[in-house]
Amino acid sequence: MVQKSLIVKALKKPHLAWKKGKDFLVHNVEDFIRLITQQHKLSEIVNRKEIRVAGMKRTGNHAIINWVKSQQNGNVGFINNVVANQNPYRYKYENLRDKFPKNKWAIENNRKQARGNLIKRDCLIYSYEDFPLEQIASDKFERNHDLYLGKSATRYDLLIIRDPFNLFASRLKISSKATHFLSVNSPNKTMIDLWIDYAKEYLGETNYLKHNKICINYNQWFADVEYRRNIADKLQIEFSDAGIDRVTSFGGGSSFEGKQFNNKATSMDVLNRWRKVADNPQYKKFFNREVLEYSERIFGHIPGTESLIN
Repeated sequence: MVQKSLIVKALKKPHLAWKKGKDFLVHNVEDFIRLITQQHKLSEIVNRKEIRVAGMKRTGNHAIINWVKSQQNGNVGFINNVVANQNPYRYKYENLRDKFPKNKWAIENNRKQARGNLIKRDCLIYSYEDFPLEQIASDKFERNHDLYLGKSATRYDLLIIRDPFNLFASRLKISSKATHFLSVNSPNKTMIDLWIDYAKEYLGETNYLKHNKICINYNQWFADVEYRRNIADKLQIEFSDAGIDRVTSFGGGSSFEGKQFNNKATSMDVLNRWRKVADNPQYKKFFNREVLEYSERIFGHIPGTESLIN
């Protein structure tokens, strides 16, 4: 199914397929050369702490990442929204070069690190959005991890999940401006499928993320200071709750208010977004009995949402 989808895409856009094929070959040659010439570097600790973040778009990923960054001491690096099974620095360098050519400093900074000139950091954070967990934590990436990012003293996996009712409401709202918010980075999974996969990982039914996994219930993180304190403890961060009220510019801010609530983010009504679209026929199609059951196991019963299930 996946292979057929890739063939169809290649036939529709042959120039793009050629470029991707060429890039794939070049990347593999670059990696091979680095493995031979930079072998002595692979045993060095580059990152004292590494945090890999996995979450669906509009889950509150950036709010939580900013909160972590604001409390983490020392040199903190962040690579936003990277692609599974690729060198994060190389992906970011090429993406900036092709789409944002004016960002010359960022382009050069990522280019150098993609070539192996890695900056030693107290903490490196990098995030994946809308990717299947089996791709994020693939054996291929693990084999190349130290080559791509450098060796880390301690690695953490942060899995962020938001209740499906408010998550899908936010994605539907923003889809009027960007339709890709109703799909995910997998040709054979829907947005609903991926949320269920993340719920299974949260509950321990699957175990793709194996590096000191910390599962974050966004609803609880947003509402409960003691819950946030506990997460900071697990990440070995001195808790101050700094950054909790900031609305970041990544992703354009809130689907409903943009950056209107910057510096007062905890005042946003993020736990009741679903009520604004509850009568929308398209919204109601997102839900089934399986989604409801997993939601209740993680978030408990959300009064009124039972009306969304036929």
